[in-house]
Amino acid sequence: MSKITFYAALFSSLAILSSCGGGWSEEQKDQIKNTCIGNGNYDCDCYVEKITTAHPDPDTYNSLSKEDKNSLVEGCIQEVEENEEEEMESF
Repeated sequence: MSKITFYAALFSSLAILSSCGGGWSEEQKDQIKNTCIGNGNYDCDCYVEKITTAHPDPDTYNSLSKEDKNSLVEGCIQEVEENEEEEMESF
């Protein structure tokens, strides 16, 4: 899935969930993590941690530019070795 699709899905999820206000709920964190997992090659725990630490309020995160959001995910890109990919495909 492309980064644009990833961010569109993530933004939509956050926009809906952030309407509660008051920081990140576990449901919001799980939504981000699940979206991240579906996009592969990211350390999703890292991504959630970076977002919630840098932006304690979901509304602040939602107001970031695309470039600023990209900088957060780039720090959590996970290298997948070829033999690991082959093992995953065999299941």
